[in-house]
Amino acid sequence: MILHRHVVDDDSKAETMKRPLLPTKRQSRHSLWRFITISCMVILSASLILYSLSENNSITAQCIPKYIHIAQRNNVNQLGRVSMTLSFAIDRHCDVMTPCIHYGRREDTEETVLVVQQLPLQFNYTSTNGTFYSDWWYHVELPTLMAGDEEYWYQIVTQKTTQHPPATFHTPPLPGQSTAFAVVGDWGQTEHSLRTMQKILRAIHTTPLSQLIVAGDMSYADSDPQRWLSWFELMEPLLGTLPTHVAVGNHEIECDTVTREVFVPYEHYFSNPNRVGEAYRHPLTPKYPDSLWQKSCSTPSEFLGYYVYGNSFYAYRHGLVHIIVLNSYTYSGVGSEQYLWLQEELQTRFDRTVTPWLMVVFHCPFYTTFDSHVDEVQSRTMKHAMEPLFVKYGVNFVLSGHDHAYLRSKSMKYGHVDSTQHAPIYFIVGAGGNREGHPHGYIQDYPEVWVAKRTMVDWGYGQWWFPNATHAHFTWIPDGFEGDDTGDDVWLVNPHVVSQQVSLS
Repeated sequence: MILHRHVVDDDSKAETMKRPLLPTKRQSRHSLWRFITISCMVILSASLILYSLSENNSITAQCIPKYIHIAQRNNVNQLGRVSMTLSFAIDRHCDVMTPCIHYGRREDTEETVLVVQQLPLQFNYTSTNGTFYSDWWYHVELPTLMAGDEEYWYQIVTQKTTQHPPATFHTPPLPGQSTAFAVVGDWGQTEHSLRTMQKILRAIHTTPLSQLIVAGDMSYADSDPQRWLSWFELMEPLLGTLPTHVAVGNHEIECDTVTREVFVPYEHYFSNPNRVGEAYRHPLTPKYPDSLWQKSCSTPSEFLGYYVYGNSFYAYRHGLVHIIVLNSYTYSGVGSEQYLWLQEELQTRFDRTVTPWLMVVFHCPFYTTFDSHVDEVQSRTMKHAMEPLFVKYGVNFVLSGHDHAYLRSKSMKYGHVDSTQHAPIYFIVGAGGNREGHPHGYIQDYPEVWVAKRTMVDWGYGQWWFPNATHAHFTWIPDGFEGDDTGDDVWLVNPHVVSQQVSLS
């Protein structure tokens, strides 16, 4: 249960109650903070109020909220309201505590104090590195916020510790509102990964980016749990301010060597929009890992398991775009849970009059010009079953990673260029900066007839802008490390809307 407390000063103190973003200005309202903190503590149990003031400073530092990231929780409703999910961890050596989240709209003189009363999540995971015991993880709903690119500030407050500094985020655009966001894949935590993150972070200040989509392979932890934590630390300046939604990649498989469960850290660390229900996963059979790449189910490139619901696949509306995120590594044949869910999503919940653009995201590409991942079993299975749905329901764009490079296709339909341009355009955006490097080469020396743009020289990310229902702008932004002109800049037309306008006229 989550309780809410609103603190609103009178007119004479309204200016004092405004929540500036810089901590130096917050010091002028020390008495207000003290009042709010005491109010929050009263609601908590007495054991959390009467803590010892002689706590060791190192223990105090451990209890600061960390690994913070934020995500859209649901669709914007008819009243223009939306909920967000604030995710963070507190060190497992700390007592289980009840944090408070202070937040508000930047332009308001009103502050909300949300007392988190849900129990935190904790999981154990065994790999070749031993058994890992996670920190206390929270995925907290910030309910009924004003949508429409509204700026909110927040601060997580806990007892027995100095406080985490405040941060800001923007809410999703309203239906019909101009929409801009970033996309990246196969990120990792190298020098190139950091350059990509910094470029996206700088872009927030010049472009109204409202979200980031990661097409799988986030941390490259590869069954080393500490690398997940170092990735969250590296990316927190961005993930704590730009709502981020992720797809599962092969580097998230990470099967438990005892239980043989798959995707364990991934499922616990994230909370993606419109979760269908609790995750359901089948452990691998004892013999299956022996059939995999390097006889390991840590990061097999070819893999088909069973992981549905939870963070496995989901869909949400974001301004002018209906976004569907799928799982390349769960069985996706006709009649599978993911197939049936996708079919229902397209039939009953996608409405082009509300969201004129339709985008699908998953890790393993249907079409590739690179020689790294060719004709893999999960891609064949998924393409055979789901490409007909993409064509039938008019998917505009399909984004994938897996190949550590950039590709933009022409309009593609069952292996051929669609002259009507009604079929999807496929992108590979897997050049986020990971440690494995670029593909070894192309399948052909010269681009295939269906390739509009390809490059495997540089690292970078993509940036989308949807100003209206008929036109979209995509830019591939290289990090410039190699010094080559490997970018891409293209305007794209929505044939499903334009053709309707022509027929009506």
